[in-house]
Amino acid sequence: MGDLKVFDKFSKKEKLWLVIAAIFIFVAAIDRLVVSPINTRMKQLSQEIKIKEKQLARNLRNLSQKETVSKEYEKYMKYVKKIGSNEEEVARILSAIESLARKSAVYLVDIKPQAPKDIDFYREYVVEVTVEGEMESIVRFLYELNISEQLLRAEKLQINLKEKATSVIKAGIIVTQVLVP
Repeated sequence: MGDLKVFDKFSKKEKLWLVIAAIFIFVAAIDRLVVSPINTRMKQLSQEIKIKEKQLARNLRNLSQKETVSKEYEKYMKYVKKIGSNEEEVARILSAIESLARKSAVYLVDIKPQAPKDIDFYREYVVEVTVEGEMESIVRFLYELNISEQLLRAEKLQINLKEKATSVIKAGIIVTQVLVP
């Protein structure tokens, strides 16, 4: 009650300014405590909606291409699908390398298959090959290797002269093939 007496001592103009100040403080408090958090949350939700819309558009585009991708997948799957056991797959790779060497007129000095490596969803087969021949024959062998239907790849190549007086070259090649089990 004593506080109201102090309020009564103010002039009409001071009371008006005091009420305006109280209203301003009340409005500022409502803004900070209610409106700003709601506005911030709405902006956050709006941004999440935009992200989800972009994801949805990308997923719809992927779904529309599903048939095309499936056809392409089936077309190439015969090249990367594992058909037999690891030993049978290594035998197929060695046979292909030998056939390509004969076709390219290079001499297979050494051929060492390595143990297959499981990587994520596929298996990598590695074979170390040492060949001898003329430079043109070795280049032809590398080309035939890289265009083979088994999708063989020459990963690493080391070339040396067999003898200084001849044009015969000795090449060490790391050949790989990736198959899906």
